[in-house]
Amino acid sequence: MPITHVSAAIIYRDERVLAGHRTDGKLAGGWEFPGGKVKDGETPEEALRREIAEELGCDLQLMWPYDTIEYDYPAFHLSMDCFVCTLAHGEEPRGIVHDELRWLSKAELLDVEWLPADVRLVRELGLFWDNTFEPEHL
Repeated sequence: MPITHVSAAIIYRDERVLAGHRTDGKLAGGWEFPGGKVKDGETPEEALRREIAEELGCDLQLMWPYDTIEYDYPAFHLSMDCFVCTLAHGEEPRGIVHDELRWLSKAELLDVEWLPADVRLVRELGLFWDNTFEPEHL
């Protein structure tokens, strides 16, 4: 089974995280954390900075590793490096790739239909929200 390596940003601001609604590809229609494929020669961190600039028109300020999700879709295996991030000062994300962006609070995390690979990550975030987003981490 082919492996797809991606990086995803759990972008945190004002006690909310950013989710994007996918509009293209085989997984269109689901919600995801912004990010994308890691190209040959890139680190996951470099790929994520590039993808966020392309997808949201923004620069990231803070970025630290959170988890790596391994998930088998029918046609490929996904290896997703996930990072907790903040946007650079004054940046406002735009829906360049996603047809809708939402800032979700802890209580709203399950209000959208996440892509299958993101579901476990979202549940973990809900459980460990306070520890993950402690002010000293951000």
